[in-house]
Amino acid sequence: MKSLYQAIRTRIESECPSISWVRLFNDQFEKSNSDDPTQNTEQAFPYPCCFIEFPGENMQTSSGYGSKRLEVLVRIYIGFESYALEDLRMFDIAQEVQLALENYKADNITPLTYEAQRMDYNHSNVYVYQFDFTTQYTDDTAYVKNGQITAPSPLELEMNTDLDIDNIIIRTGDGT
Repeated sequence: MKSLYQAIRTRIESECPSISWVRLFNDQFEKSNSDDPTQNTEQAFPYPCCFIEFPGENMQTSSGYGSKRLEVLVRIYIGFESYALEDLRMFDIAQEVQLALENYKADNITPLTYEAQRMDYNHSNVYVYQFDFTTQYTDDTAYVKNGQITAPSPLELEMNTDLDIDNIIIRTGDGT
């Protein structure tokens, strides 16, 4: 999952000049924008910002030899701060992120498929916009380690050293 996160983060950082901060989601908006200052426990971060989350359980399918394929939901949170009564720039920033990620493909990641979007409806000066994407992520970290296959073979291999010698012709197998 680390490589999936890093690929998405790098894509946002390189393709979305409006976004000034990209990190892993840890409920930063709730922990930084409370009306009660004692509840603001999150380190300050600049806006507009983007947080990446992998919510829920990711269904896994074995690809064999230690390799796994996971169905992953990727949730993107975009934070935008504005003190205007209405600020439509939020939609431009959200579209910038959506276009950068939709159908984005990297190593071990199938193209991101855009699934849904949500905008918060209860905010003060910070708007939070969400996008959901799905992808299939291939985790092959257990497949190859130091250039060697670490998974055991699914087949039993028996070496038979008996040779069938008939008329000076050496044969292996059933002797015909």
